Amino acid sequence: MSADLDVIAVDPIKMDLEDLKRDFVLACRILAHEGVSEGAFNVSVRIGPDEMMAIPVTSPTLVTTDNLETYAISGGSRNWKAHPAIYEERPDVNAIIHCHPPHVTAFSTVKEDFQPVHHYGAPFHGKIVKYQSPGQTKSVDRARELARQLGDGRAIMQQGHGVIVVGKDLHEALILTLFLEESCWMTMTARQMGTPNYLSLEHSKKITPQILKQRSQDKAWDHYVNKLRIAGWA
Repeated sequence: MSADLDVIAVDPIKMDLEDLKRDFVLACRILAHEGVSEGAFNVSVRIGPDEMMAIPVTSPTLVTTDNLETYAISGGSRNWKAHPAIYEERPDVNAIIHCHPPHVTAFSTVKEDFQPVHHYGAPFHGKIVKYQSPGQTKSVDRARELARQLGDGRAIMQQGHGVIVVGKDLHEALILTLFLEESCWMTMTARQMGTPNYLSLEHSKKITPQILKQRSQDKAWDHYVNKLRIAGWA
C-alpha cells in the first residue's frame, strides 16, 4: 500500500470521495493486519441516500482505491446481499463490515447470549443478535430476514460463519469489529482462569458512551493506522 494513505479522522459519509476511498483501503489493511478477516470478508459504506461503495470480490490486501465498486442500494449488490438490505432497514448505519474473527466465530456457536467481561465489550451488551441459520446470505429474502433480525443492534453473529458489524461511519464499524473480537477473546481467557464477573447491563450502558465518544474513536483509528505503518503495511 502506498504511503500517501493518510489518517482521515472525519465522518466518512461527509468526506470527499477520494479521501473516503483511501480510508476504505486503510480499513481493509487493518482488518487483515489484525487477523480478523483472513481471505474472506466484505466492507461497504453508504456514499449517498441510495448509493453504497463496496469492495470487489478479492482479498483484503488486494483492495485498492481503483477497484472499489458502487451500487444503488435500492437495486441491491450482485455480491453482498446483506449490505443493501441493512442500509434500507437502518438509515442510521453508514458502514458495514462482515468478516470471520476467530473468537467471535467460536462464540457464535455457543448457546448463550453475549455478556461482556471488560469495558470494550460494553457497547455490545444487549446489542448482539445471533442469526441461527448457518451458511451465506445469497438471496434477497435471506438478506432482508437478517436485516430485520439485526434490528437496532450493533452486530449480528452468523452461526459458525462470522459476524456483521454496523457503524455510523467506517471508523466506528472497524473499531467495533476489533473490539468485539477482543471482547470474545477476553471472555474465553477469563473463563480459563475461573468464573468471570460479567458487567451488568446497567454498567455497560454507563460505560458505552465513553468507549464510543468521538475522541476515543479517533484515537483508536490513529492507533491501528500507525500499527500498519510500523509494520510497513502503509
